[in-house]
Amino acid sequence: MNNSFPLRIIETRGTHYEVGHQIGVAARDSLCAMHAETRADYGERWNSLLRASAPFLAATQKHLPNVVEELRGSADGAGIPFDDLFLMSVEELLYEEVRGGTSPRPSPSKGEGERERSKGEGDRERSKGEGERERSKGCSDLAAAVPATRDGHVWLAHNNDLGASSMPHLFVTRFCVNGEPEILAVTVGGLFISIGMNNAGICLTGNQLNANDSRVGVPRLLIVRDILAQTNLENALASALLPERASSYNNIISSRDERIVNAEGSATAVALSWSFEHGGALAHTNHYLDENMLPFEADAQNIAMSASRCARAFDYARKYRGQIDFDVCARFVRDHVYAPWSVCKHAGQSVTVFSALIDLTEQKMWLTRGNPCQSDFALYTF
Repeated sequence: MNNSFPLRIIETRGTHYEVGHQIGVAARDSLCAMHAETRADYGERWNSLLRASAPFLAATQKHLPNVVEELRGSADGAGIPFDDLFLMSVEELLYEEVRGGTSPRPSPSKGEGERERSKGEGDRERSKGEGERERSKGCSDLAAAVPATRDGHVWLAHNNDLGASSMPHLFVTRFCVNGEPEILAVTVGGLFISIGMNNAGICLTGNQLNANDSRVGVPRLLIVRDILAQTNLENALASALLPERASSYNNIISSRDERIVNAEGSATAVALSWSFEHGGALAHTNHYLDENMLPFEADAQNIAMSASRCARAFDYARKYRGQIDFDVCARFVRDHVYAPWSVCKHAGQSVTVFSALIDLTEQKMWLTRGNPCQSDFALYTF
């Protein structure tokens, strides 16, 4: 295999504003490129989206003021208007599928037939209807603790699928904020966290979900940052379930004390699954699994491409129960069964842009950039 090109590391230290400013300076080129691309994509609608984002900002300022300060520092460091950078975090406005059928529209002047897209996506063909395209985000996860693991450690395996154009904007960022746990995270633009772990023993991975109850509130992308600022699983789960959330991912929260919880959420509901209830192993991709959450599914036409990956994740959880370790996790993220909708995805609007294997017990994270079947893993630690 070829050696993977390592993800660039951003080192930070200080207050929330100072950490944000350091990120903005270090990732200025990426953040500015993402900003220019997103603004160009939305064109004349940008100002109406800014107005629509104001109540999201008010909610975030009220409930997560430290995260707002970090964003403000990043905007200043990168030379991007703060309101623009905040809007780039509001997937609930930028993704039509995240808005579902009932969430707020940017403005009455926006044509309902026009399709919107998010930052970092490569293919922006507006001529396609919603039912004719696959989603440009996808993730596959396998999470295991005792008794499912061979060595008694907590192991996580995660593949992240995005538009290929996001790959140059991937970083590993160390968030070292005064008075908080140190965070080691894979980020887009150095700022927007995809997955990560902290040195208090909390890890977050998970999956994009699209629910029909999205609403004004704290953007789910920013809640991710707060989850990883917590020192125990209970507080991390409470952060994920913030009552004022605008929507939710499927959040897989793991603790070094051998507990893993899968929080399959929407804006107004959640279903929790614990590793001990399932023989120590959990698996998830990009659609709702719990029967109580099925009424919230807003993307039924695209379930098949998620279900194929989910089936493989559950296959690994069952077949390798009691044996899951680095090798099994590496095999999972490189799996090509059910291609082109395989765990390791090579074709389509979304492809695998990075993979992560995490030994939370020893606080080690191995990463590849691009398809893991074509790369070796590089080790990142605190």
